[in-house]
Amino acid sequence: MSAAEWLFPAGTFTVPAAPFVGVHHGAGTSTWAALLDGGDHGLVMPEEGVVTAVCRATPPALTSAKALVKAHGVERFRAFLVVADAPGRHLPAAARELKVLASVVPVVEVPWMVKLRGLDDPRSVAGVIAKPVQRVADQLAAARVRVPRGYVEIERGINK
Repeated sequence: MSAAEWLFPAGTFTVPAAPFVGVHHGAGTSTWAALLDGGDHGLVMPEEGVVTAVCRATPPALTSAKALVKAHGVERFRAFLVVADAPGRHLPAAARELKVLASVVPVVEVPWMVKLRGLDDPRSVAGVIAKPVQRVADQLAAARVRVPRGYVEIERGINK
């Protein structure tokens, strides 16, 4: 049991969905906010609170994601949704940048879904893409709460 789980047992309060913030234009922020019932903040980082950031799996987008983390600190991010930019494997440079980002913040990789291309309302195909969307939602829900280093001793005491 982690310190966060001990302090806030499941069911004691409702955790609001973190707002979705795009790292760049065309990241998929509006699409994933709609599919996962989150708030779409576009490219505007709220002044406080934790967010879920969204970017494409391209080297420039991942470089921008790292810059966003550097500017705001890791504690501001619940996770990064990294949306595939095409079917198949990531470009080698993108794969390297993704590893660096994932070493600092939780990353949820979103697979390529052709059904989402060119839609005004992604919820119109929600039934068709329900399984991959549910996998993304589950991975996002499992993104670990980061406990500051000062609380490590408390966590060790709880786990004895």
